[in-house]
Amino acid sequence: MSFSLAVLGALMLQSVSAQNEPSIIASEQTTLPMEGHSPPFTLQCNLTSAHSTHLESYWMKNGEEIEDTRSLNSYTEYRLNKPRGDDAGMYMCVYTFQNYPPGNATIEVKAAPEITGHKRSENKNEGQQAVLYCKSVGYPHPSWTWRKLENGAFREIDNSSGRFFINSRDNYTELNIINLDINLDPGEYQCNATNSIGSRDEKSVLRVRSHLAPLWPLLGVLAEIIILIIIIVVYEKRKKPEDSQDAGPMKTNSTNNHKDKNLRQRNTN
Repeated sequence: MSFSLAVLGALMLQSVSAQNEPSIIASEQTTLPMEGHSPPFTLQCNLTSAHSTHLESYWMKNGEEIEDTRSLNSYTEYRLNKPRGDDAGMYMCVYTFQNYPPGNATIEVKAAPEITGHKRSENKNEGQQAVLYCKSVGYPHPSWTWRKLENGAFREIDNSSGRFFINSRDNYTELNIINLDINLDPGEYQCNATNSIGSRDEKSVLRVRSHLAPLWPLLGVLAEIIILIIIIVVYEKRKKPEDSQDAGPMKTNSTNNHKDKNLRQRNTN
């Protein structure tokens, strides 16, 4: 008997609660076109009945209040003049009351993913870590996939080496590659965003350099110094024989002068 009374009481409470909930008529969900520009449109909500005094209304998008949308009217609207991918999301009109919790209605504005930012290229040394990323707009939030170009086709990344880590959240994804291998990791990578409306992808190029890459400028300077030393040595070796030939005739002239002096002394005597 007590159990039956408890069930009856719960049902009556639910009925009263449902009767106290405000009645709100809202616009249907909207999907933005994948190509071209969408014409302006307006999201609308109308509070048709409530069991408490209505205070005000306002609009929210993805859980955050939209500025300058508060109103005292039971009919409220939010206009999108130039709808784009970043305008897609979950919209909500909220009504507040004097002695009751707020009531609301949701309107979905859907759009295919549009990748608005990605790392075009990354240059790293072997053994280092590389980070590639992509971010998008659109709603619902996409599922992300990373692929690598192999033999002329993009294939999902094989993480058998345990060096690839993918972190994705809502409209953002990140690919981390640790301990880069100069023979396996360089190439083109592709991020793909897909939701119920459509799909988009973008490419990034990863370049991996040798451990000796930071030493290349120093090695170039050393090579120039070595070449300069070789040129100097070769020049000096070629110069010495010429100096010896020039010294020979000078010695002969000195000897002849000495003989002429002795001859003049004999004639004088």
